[in-house]
Amino acid sequence: MWILNLAWNKTDIERRVHSIIDKFAERGLRSLGVARQEVPAGNNGSPGGPWEFIGLLPLFDPPCHDSAETIRRARELGVSVKMITGDQLAIGKETGRRLGMGTNMYPSSSLLGENKDGVGALPIEELIENAGGFATCS
Repeated sequence: MWILNLAWNKTDIERRVHSIIDKFAERGLRSLGVARQEVPAGNNGSPGGPWEFIGLLPLFDPPCHDSAETIRRARELGVSVKMITGDQLAIGKETGRRLGMGTNMYPSSSLLGENKDGVGALPIEELIENAGGFATCS
């Protein structure tokens, strides 16, 4: 979250902010950081004062209304459906649960053998076959 990196009190709040982001993600919610900066009146070109982190807004970006049905029909036809998402892993797991794909999701780094959980030690074919999907953000 780059807006947090601008905040004057980043070191004081960073752990708490990431904890809240993780809790939102477990519920399938993205997070939007909100900050403010005072700029001298009449001087929009001014560098302004220090950024103050105000808080987080949870955002729900649901799958398309027909996604679960499309996945179900594809599976009936013998297609092994996998999710690839740019969201956090926790959001991917919750989305997979909502779509009936399960929660067996992994970080995309596991495809390169970079996962610390030992998943990267599995043969790539086995990893892909058993996974419901992969998330690029961990």
